[in-house]
Amino acid sequence: MDQEPNNQDHGWRGIQLGEVIARHIRPYAVLNGYGVQIATFATWNDAHVWAHKKIQDPDVILPLEVEDRTQRITRRITRETCELIAWTIFTKVGGCEPMNGEDGPSPRTLDES
Repeated sequence: MDQEPNNQDHGWRGIQLGEVIARHIRPYAVLNGYGVQIATFATWNDAHVWAHKKIQDPDVILPLEVEDRTQRITRRITRETCELIAWTIFTKVGGCEPMNGEDGPSPRTLDES
């Protein structure tokens, strides 16, 4: 990569590396009523506005949910409401023990007969 006098890294065609990375990070997801991700966005506002427009589609499966996994919030959107859902952890349950490289059970497959 080329180095600019102000120590900013530039890649192909002079685009700053941070700009390229930011274009590919799309942390805000819109899911339909079945939980299927139907779109992703770089900004919360873009995702929220798009979801409100999408609910006008008569074939969309409602409710739509706009998720921000980093902030642990969701907007649940129907044609009548737009609810803010703040995630919380009610309790933590112990997990499994580390396997330490031991072979575990073989994966199950559908009827092998």
